[in-house]
Amino acid sequence: MTTHQPSLPAQSPSLIARWIWPLRFFLILLVPMSLFDAWRFGRALEMPNLFAFWPFFVMYGVLSLIDYVVGQDTSQPEENVRHIALYRWIALAALPVQLLSLWWGLHVFTTTDFNWIGKLGWIFSVGAVSGILAITVAHELVHKPTRLEQWVGGILLSSVCYGGFKIEHVYGHHVNVSTPKDASSAKLWQTVYGFIPQAVWHNTLNAWRLEKNRLQKRGLSAWRNEVLLWSAVSTVFAAAAFLLFGWAGVCFFVGQAVVAFCELEAINYVEHYGLTRQRTDNGYERVRPEHSWNSSYRLMNWFLMNLARHSDHHAYASRRYQELRHFEEAPQLPGGYGAMVVLAFCPPLWFRIIHPRIPAHVRQADV
Repeated sequence: MTTHQPSLPAQSPSLIARWIWPLRFFLILLVPMSLFDAWRFGRALEMPNLFAFWPFFVMYGVLSLIDYVVGQDTSQPEENVRHIALYRWIALAALPVQLLSLWWGLHVFTTTDFNWIGKLGWIFSVGAVSGILAITVAHELVHKPTRLEQWVGGILLSSVCYGGFKIEHVYGHHVNVSTPKDASSAKLWQTVYGFIPQAVWHNTLNAWRLEKNRLQKRGLSAWRNEVLLWSAVSTVFAAAAFLLFGWAGVCFFVGQAVVAFCELEAINYVEHYGLTRQRTDNGYERVRPEHSWNSSYRLMNWFLMNLARHSDHHAYASRRYQELRHFEEAPQLPGGYGAMVVLAFCPPLWFRIIHPRIPAHVRQADV
């Protein structure tokens, strides 16, 4: 006969759980420091064009290698972490850090004696930083119910000219993920090179379409279109860049935005490649952890606020980043997101390594 132990009363989080352990996610706010290091090293060694690529190299080279050395963390989050306010404030702090990062990037771009290769490298580096800092945090915030989090998420996305993601991701991607209706779910044998332009084009149009339908159903004015609002905020950013730094500032701002949202779609490619939900009489089966790739490599998840525990995020979208769990039954990526994005840009290697890991029951038809 099985006896049931009485449940213990919930205990308050310890000092470590409340104030120290959350600080591991503070790493995402330190990503822009790579820009300062690049400027400092380039100036000291008189090689600004070479060090313009430094942040990009650090994020997709150095950190990816360290990620393998540090290894995986498949432990589950402790109870009572949802209501620890520090996690929320770390996310909200990304807004001033992103704005400062953009200003610094603009200043260096327009005052440093870059040649055209150096200018391109600096745009790529700042764009990569924006993609990690602004879009990763915005991805967390746009799912949350408070007005503050929603607004901060929208402004962060506007800083990379991708405000429509706020609408399309929640009401498009999360509804249609791993089905042919979703442009952010890569099909089997599709390369990242073909996927990115398709996803950017479709998702931008679909954000406008979703907002148009919402306003029509509610009988609201077209001026209430939220995509229009965030597009206006992006225009304000571009205007500020022009007033402070001229046309070079505008070109830089637009360039880093393109790099950032292409980086986002490259990560989308990695997150859902080759996985599909089965058709049912009522449409498609419900989203389960098996419909998204999971990665529990410790360091990259600290830098990306547990983004790579993507299986739990899609199965339970309302969960905050500190609560996301590891699902062993989900398909597992063989590395952290940094390494996987690099691998995705080498299609033959990507196909060879990833295809055997796709579970047969969620593998897309080879057509």
